[in-house]
Amino acid sequence: MDDVLAQEPGQPAAEQIIDRYIRAIGGADRLASVKSFVGTGTSVGFGGFGGGAKVTLYAKAPDQRTLIIDYTDTPGRGDTTRSYDGRRGWLRTPLNILGEYELSGGELDGARLDAQMSFPGQIRQILTKLRVSLPTTISDLPAPSSQSSQQENFGIGKDRLVDVVQGVGPRDLLATLYFDHDSGLLLRVVRYSKSPIGRFPTQIDYADYRDVEGIKMPFHITFAWLNGRDAIHLSEVHTNVAIDPAVFGKPAPPHTTGLE
Repeated sequence: MDDVLAQEPGQPAAEQIIDRYIRAIGGADRLASVKSFVGTGTSVGFGGFGGGAKVTLYAKAPDQRTLIIDYTDTPGRGDTTRSYDGRRGWLRTPLNILGEYELSGGELDGARLDAQMSFPGQIRQILTKLRVSLPTTISDLPAPSSQSSQQENFGIGKDRLVDVVQGVGPRDLLATLYFDHDSGLLLRVVRYSKSPIGRFPTQIDYADYRDVEGIKMPFHITFAWLNGRDAIHLSEVHTNVAIDPAVFGKPAPPHTTGLE
């Protein structure tokens, strides 16, 4: 689809689609009761690399988030850490020539949006200038490490009809949201940050929604950019967990727990 979408006549209001999503995952009141969560699991390999690493996802409302992918079984590789503390963000990765750096510009805006989207009850406050494009289909949903029992959750082998909503986030960051037409669940977010050569897309896919204390949360998340991908599959998620504030700051040395 085009980067910038227009409101299409005859489509439902964006607020209607978003409200349906909020109801589908547990309702506004229950979502508002979640102030933090911690998820643990493993990474899903891409191109034969990175599978099986230990994953920890931390989030605290309204806008703090850290993802750590720790390659404990690969000596010398270290970890990939994406952190955002509500104001500043960092990236540490063994596959980056800089190794570790503080985010700025579009990367910082994207990290802020990702953190805010971890608590979806605030979508209508995060995004402005909402408009609804024509429905479309997506078929390239992420596959799990094992396809035996989760085909329906991941949509393998079938097209999904989706309702498409676009809004504007921090500093004019474009975000396009794809909601499953049948269930109302959010399947994909594509956000576009500005660069000297045009808009730079980042795609986040959500799948395998499971009930966590009355709220449906995605247990499979894929984060893809132009030349790479991180995919994680969570095994456990716990809500309203006390998290050390330092975990959202500049990445700490590997192998710390992040829990108070």
